Amino acid sequence: MFAVTFAIILSGCSFRSMMVVWASRPILEGSILSVLCETDIDLARTGLEADLKLLEGLIRSRPRDRLLLVLAAQGFTGYAIMFLDDSQPQRARTMYERGRKYGMRALSLSVKQLSNEELSLIQFRELVKKLDGRDIPAAYWTGTAWAQRINLERSSTRSLAESNRATALMQWVLEKDPHFYYSGPLWFFGTYYTTLPALTGGSTQKAQDYFERAISADGSRFLWGKLLYARYYAVQTLDKDLFIKVLNEVVEGADDEPEELRLINRVASMKAEELLKQIDRFF
Repeated sequence: MFAVTFAIILSGCSFRSMMVVWASRPILEGSILSVLCETDIDLARTGLEADLKLLEGLIRSRPRDRLLLVLAAQGFTGYAIMFLDDSQPQRARTMYERGRKYGMRALSLSVKQLSNEELSLIQFRELVKKLDGRDIPAAYWTGTAWAQRINLERSSTRSLAESNRATALMQWVLEKDPHFYYSGPLWFFGTYYTTLPALTGGSTQKAQDYFERAISADGSRFLWGKLLYARYYAVQTLDKDLFIKVLNEVVEGADDEPEELRLINRVASMKAEELLKQIDRFF
């Protein structure tokens, strides 16, 4: 009887799907890492697009797989930031929202109530406090996707009202691990306080403090952060010399580059060259 039952279980579609997913996970992770290490930008973009569709297919089979959901949040967000934000803002917006939703699904595995879209801001903040250390990647990429999408919807009152939720997630990550993903939370708040109007809390001094901490820890490795420093802080403070200096450093490349930052650093260098050509637009 046991043998028959076991045979039936083995032949079930759900079991086969599960085995396919578990067998595919290391292959997918390796493929994504290969893309992140790629220096040919066009090849990397094509590879990442294929990986994202494979990832969504795996999630259909394992909708509560935390790793897959976090990879999707990171993947769609990174894809939009690197390849769409400047040239295809409408498409970027949909990719950011896709990343945000996958990230929220991952966070909801830890705190189920976060799946409720009707939460007040106070309720949302209280629930975020219940997250734990394993939720740092999901919270970071969800907050990033959310903030990036909102940045593309500045004319939408509803979107702007959501900004406090994105910053609540990133504030939580900042408190737990300020140097997660090459000081990502520090770069985030440096940019945030630079772009926020002074009447609503914007402060170039606060921005400078965050940027300096990030540069001290990861400025020699993470060129995207230095790109943000030039594009937002140097422009906001009308420091043309700083703008030129930092962007030239980005063009020259990283001193201590981890393999997984090769792609984003190459994209950052390319964008830095474009910004240097547009200097009269900013000063």
